[in-house]
Amino acid sequence: MSPLGLPPDELSRFPSFDVDRRRSLYRIHRNNVGPWWFSGDGSGRFDLRDGRGSCYLAVTPLGAFIEVFRVATVIPEAEVDARSLSSLVPPTRTRLADCTVSAARKFGITGAIHTQPDYTVPQAWAEAFATVGFGGIRYRLSHDPAQRELGIVLFGAAGEQSLSVRRTEPVPASVIEAARQRFGLVVAPAPT
Repeated sequence: MSPLGLPPDELSRFPSFDVDRRRSLYRIHRNNVGPWWFSGDGSGRFDLRDGRGSCYLAVTPLGAFIEVFRVATVIPEAEVDARSLSSLVPPTRTRLADCTVSAARKFGITGAIHTQPDYTVPQAWAEAFATVGFGGIRYRLSHDPAQRELGIVLFGAAGEQSLSVRRTEPVPASVIEAARQRFGLVVAPAPT
């Protein structure tokens, strides 16, 4: 049994957080694809279905890094080189369901929404939030054991979208160093 129950019928008063176009959001993605990908195949924690999808973003570049490189503590340099960091502009001011605040508990949210490996129940919550008009979710990134790094999911049409990008660049050395210092993640050069 999941430590997170299914959403209640009434979510219109669920805590919210507004994200606007002044805020940069971050995504690390493969160099051969764009950053605005809305997953609708069920592989993501908060994926919507039926032609709708969820774009997974981080509030910081470091958050984007730990979500992409989430399994190994030693990361091949070639894997980092195959990716870019994009700073993105939310397409519109968007009201998010805020699953990071204590007031969410009275609706049934527990810390499991951020971390449980079975995505069935978090996806039910995403569907319920979308149904009552939320444009996405604010949540804690599961690959930060301290749960300080935050993620934002934006809902939209499934697949790649052509939306505003502030900047796309190779993953900066400063982000790689921050991941090493804070999380012990090491980028290893290719053997010569």
